[in-house]
Amino acid sequence: MVEITLLIAGGLGNLVWDLTGRRVSARSRRRSRRARRRASLPLPAADETAADPFAAIVSVAPSEFVEQTRVIAEELDRVVDHFDLVLLRAEASGNMLLHGVVYVRGEAPRERGRALLRTWLDAVASLPVDVVERLRDLGLPDQPLDATWTREQERSRWPQAPRPSEMLEATAHDLELAVVLLFGFLRTLTLVGGDPYR
Repeated sequence: MVEITLLIAGGLGNLVWDLTGRRVSARSRRRSRRARRRASLPLPAADETAADPFAAIVSVAPSEFVEQTRVIAEELDRVVDHFDLVLLRAEASGNMLLHGVVYVRGEAPRERGRALLRTWLDAVASLPVDVVERLRDLGLPDQPLDATWTREQERSRWPQAPRPSEMLEATAHDLELAVVLLFGFLRTLTLVGGDPYR
């Protein structure tokens, strides 16, 4: 009876902390992580007459593919944001005296990250070979992201890792790198697309 009472009390305390302090800490981590990034999505200027930075890249890459890349990069960025909270939960889980009180919920964002990477890699595979080669010259990150997807697939086959927090950290790191690579690629496309001498 004492154990059940402790588990209930621990669960309620963890829930309250998860909805307050842990989310504040996750937002702080997110700000710090994003401040360290060297790449970001190109955005229109604040001016009302500013043009879409992606409007001039039709001659460089198919517009549908670029739009899909932008959407997937933004969605992956949201998945990485969620990992800031998941990792804090995993760290707390490793420090708890009563195992099972902390509900990490790391599998759903991992599956979402894998699905987004697979969708983007399939979109690259559907492009003509000459377009892929030209885009690789501009930094198309299909090969490193294919390796990322393969690593994450391997991790998903070992769900009962001795240190689940280490597995989640590796996933979060790989997905963060994927976002940075996609953002950098998109920024390069906007620079090349606006170059009349290329």
